[in-house]
Amino acid sequence: MLAIPFLHAQQPTEEQLNKLAEHMDKALGVRPGATIADIGTGIAVQHPIRIAGKVAPGGKVVCVDVEPSMIRRIQKQIDDRHISNMQAIVGKDDDPMLPREAFDAILVSNTYHEFTQPDIMLQRICQALKPGGTLVVVENYSIAHRAESRTAQAERHDMAPDTLERELSAAGFVVKERVEPVLVNSADRLRYLVRAERQPQ
Repeated sequence: MLAIPFLHAQQPTEEQLNKLAEHMDKALGVRPGATIADIGTGIAVQHPIRIAGKVAPGGKVVCVDVEPSMIRRIQKQIDDRHISNMQAIVGKDDDPMLPREAFDAILVSNTYHEFTQPDIMLQRICQALKPGGTLVVVENYSIAHRAESRTAQAERHDMAPDTLERELSAAGFVVKERVEPVLVNSADRLRYLVRAERQPQ
């Protein structure tokens, strides 16, 4: 596990946000030709757009969201920017609707806490990854409330790393790295990154 010195509470600077992006891209193994999915894209389209540029030529990025209106919004941004290696699809609460063994890496950023059936979603994510593929989860947690139940944390839009890693391991992933924190949102809220791998068959 990699520990980063704790930063005093402040709004994230552009430099810190760029560092977060660097950590995400490195953990995902972003490279020309890679195929990467972003589950729960929402309004944060800057990450998949950046990644789409880095995986070209030959690579592809697929954005997934459960809200059709959000997918339309994402697709419009893709079309407006004339990005040919990026698409947006509608997923389900228990299934990202991704093809089997098609992805080198999958990103779930600030969305994992929304999973109402994490065991089933992780099974579907595992199926969508190539053997040995990478899952990267970026989440927030409250220092004061990190020991609360999963339900209580999810209501806060949080997910403590210990809870996340237990669920990943139970789903058959091998946790390879935790970067904590990658961002300090406030005096009590931290953002962290966990990289896990699908076990090769």
